[in-house]
Amino acid sequence: MNYYETLYIVHPSLEAGRLKDLIMDIEGNLKKMGGAPLAVELWGKRKLAYFIDKQKYGTYVLVQYNGEGKCTQDFAVELEHNPNILAYLTTNIDHEDVIEQEEGLETQIAGKTRE
Repeated sequence: MNYYETLYIVHPSLEAGRLKDLIMDIEGNLKKMGGAPLAVELWGKRKLAYFIDKQKYGTYVLVQYNGEGKCTQDFAVELEHNPNILAYLTTNIDHEDVIEQEEGLETQIAGKTRE
């Protein structure tokens, strides 16, 4: 079993409710492709180093998962075709690098939108 993490940047105009729906939709698509999400961590809205699609800010989301075969390739195609995703990066990680999920997605979204 291979372990991966994908950091993707969501369009800054998406707020709490729509952001949660987008993250859950992406997680559901990952499951359909044979991946098993292990942890989702919301980093919040941050300033980008350079403009992406004329945007100065983006909401960063990190998802760690395991999968076999073409799972990562299909997941990359899914992220590429989603208009709300500005950019993404997938890397291979070791099992020891998988983070423990401390908070639920609702708690993370509520905390990051108040900051």
